[in-house]
Amino acid sequence: ITARTERGVIVGRPAMVSADPEEIIPGADLILMALPAFTHRDILSSILPFLDAGMVIGSLPARGGFDWECQQVLNNLWEKVPIFGFDTLPWACRIERFGSAVNILGTKREVDVAVWPPDQVGELAGTLADLLDLKVNPIHNFLSLTLGNPGQIIHPGIMFGIFHQWDGSLYQEAPLFYQNVDAQTADLLSEISAEIQDICQVLQAQLPDLDLTSVIPLHEWLRRAYANDVGDAGSLQSCFRTNRAYRGLRAPMRPVPGGLAPDFQARYLVEDVPYGLLVTRGIAEIAGVETPMIDEVIGWSQRCMGKEYLRGTPQLLDSSFQNDDSVIEREHSDRSNLNSLSLGAGKLCGRDLGETRAPQRYGINHIQQLIGGKF
Repeated sequence: ITARTERGVIVGRPAMVSADPEEIIPGADLILMALPAFTHRDILSSILPFLDAGMVIGSLPARGGFDWECQQVLNNLWEKVPIFGFDTLPWACRIERFGSAVNILGTKREVDVAVWPPDQVGELAGTLADLLDLKVNPIHNFLSLTLGNPGQIIHPGIMFGIFHQWDGSLYQEAPLFYQNVDAQTADLLSEISAEIQDICQVLQAQLPDLDLTSVIPLHEWLRRAYANDVGDAGSLQSCFRTNRAYRGLRAPMRPVPGGLAPDFQARYLVEDVPYGLLVTRGIAEIAGVETPMIDEVIGWSQRCMGKEYLRGTPQLLDSSFQNDDSVIEREHSDRSNLNSLSLGAGKLCGRDLGETRAPQRYGINHIQQLIGGKF
């Protein structure tokens, strides 16, 4: 396996490659899940019969509610198998040849890790730092990891910024993603980040022993994570537009007759909304915190995906933004109405909530249930 990096080419040779967990898992000390969050449940279920006490399972990144998912799937092994999660993937990278070559565009200077049980975080953070050759910051709890997840802000927020006024016209070239962040999109991202800070303040006021200090504003996170890659860190917008690790990366698109259309089934929505922003929205609902900007992005995203998570937001009767080829042939008059709708506060009780990691899906409805232990 070849990894192309700024410092040269790294070549490794795995001892075994297999799709059969029985061939891989027995005898393992450390299990790394570098996978989208929507695969976590299936993978955890498939390896469960081969797990032993003392094995360590971790996700890079964890996204929201990873600990709740592990607790439900691992069941009786929950107290015997430590788990950990990173707040982000340590690398900005793209596959060059599937299964054999990857291009690492940039490496984050540091990442955060949460561990259950929390008393093992220091030792495990040191082990992971040595293995992955990067700075790993131990943080106090998985709730901090869930709320501090940067992908939940960045990916749906920029998708909204680029495409929320899309009228169905086709693209001949995929637009730049991170470098396309304009002042309006940067403001939207800042508002989402501020709403997450509001949630943290309310939770800490009600739970004085809860430490959420590692949940930092998005601008601060970008300056910290990409300190070696950002050319101008003066504003949130400039952090995106001058980040060499993001250079040239384009928005997810799908080919259709006549050009390209936005891919609303791409990971930036189907992972980062139900396993990210929606999890935070569920915590806000439990804490009694209003999140109008988060609601707006979720409301738009769920219409694009043809899902219903947040009920009580306006819905287009023709589901114009669902990701199918017939979208291109439809009349576009309803799209202009979508952009002028004012989204009101909704409730997390939509028909597709069971496909998410929102706390309500696990029967978590009270603040005390958010902070660890069996629910």
